[in-house]
Amino acid sequence: MAFITKPIGRRPIGRGRLRLPLPQALAKFRWLLAPLLPLLWLFRFVIFARSFCYDRGFFKSKRLPAFVISIGNLSVGGTGKTPSTIFLAAALRDQGWRVAVVSKGYRRKGTASVVVSDGRRILADAVTAGDEPLLMAQACDGVPVVVARDKTTAAMAAVEKFAPDIILVDDGFQHRRLQRDIDVVMVDGRMPLSNLWWFPAWPMREPATALRRAGFVILNTGGCNDCEGMMKQCRRYTAAKIFSGALRGLGWRDLTAAQKILPLDFVKDQPVLLVSGIAHPERFRELAEKFGARVVDEIMFADHHRYRENDLGAIEATRKVSGARYILTTSKDAGKLRLLPGATAAPFLALETVFDIEPPFLTELVEAIRHKR
Repeated sequence: MAFITKPIGRRPIGRGRLRLPLPQALAKFRWLLAPLLPLLWLFRFVIFARSFCYDRGFFKSKRLPAFVISIGNLSVGGTGKTPSTIFLAAALRDQGWRVAVVSKGYRRKGTASVVVSDGRRILADAVTAGDEPLLMAQACDGVPVVVARDKTTAAMAAVEKFAPDIILVDDGFQHRRLQRDIDVVMVDGRMPLSNLWWFPAWPMREPATALRRAGFVILNTGGCNDCEGMMKQCRRYTAAKIFSGALRGLGWRDLTAAQKILPLDFVKDQPVLLVSGIAHPERFRELAEKFGARVVDEIMFADHHRYRENDLGAIEATRKVSGARYILTTSKDAGKLRLLPGATAAPFLALETVFDIEPPFLTELVEAIRHKR
């Protein structure tokens, strides 16, 4: 089985080579990182000092003429922020509010403010918008999406151009320069909260005590072995209401997006090559196997990887060597792969998903919005 972070040239990727994803590599070789302990303590001090200054009012947050909801987390990537933002944008839109989404657009080209969608048309691609903002724009009809290097700048642009009632800030929990009315915090059900902050914690942003700022907590229970235990952990740190949610597959779509969505069991017993550039590629593999696919090889890129033509050549070479009939990828990766010449001719199938949150969450959220407004 091939596990890589970046294929080289057009040479088929050899079997038997194992490159651990960075979080696992850090954990395995943690004692080699001991000289970095002073930097960890410095990082902790900066985080605590910054939070203290915002909590005490020494640092000011900017208030906008719109109701602001952030969707964020304590760790980096893989908790379900983007699909949850899509869920909330569609749900609040259906409630009759004018909604806009703002994001930084990680790994995109350029730093200027960009309108990814005006709610009717897609106005940018994955290169200029970023993979996740493009995905949100494609999934949320009637919801403008704006990106900028600074999320406050993006939010101000959204207010100026679209006058929304509600602004959703994707990955906004740590962006305290923008005043929020409600913080929705995603928690990974597979990652004990105690592991987020201790050396060599990865990926870490804030300690679990930061959950005290949350208005709502959503526990991503996908693949969680002890969901009740994780619920209890969350309750130690926050008085916010806690709800559960998980990704659900909808079907498979080819890169041309011309065909209707194919059923999940379309890949059952089919030999497939997995290609992904996401925070937790092992979860994509679990979903593919859950739907009956026979995984014969796998290529894992870094999260938010920007695909190039030589990547496509390596992917196709690996598919032929492995005997895979289809190349399975994520909808997040599909937006970037689709831009490459020849990609639509390859047998790519992208997994379409939706993030389901237990129904009482939306009822409670709408009630909180109306009360605060």
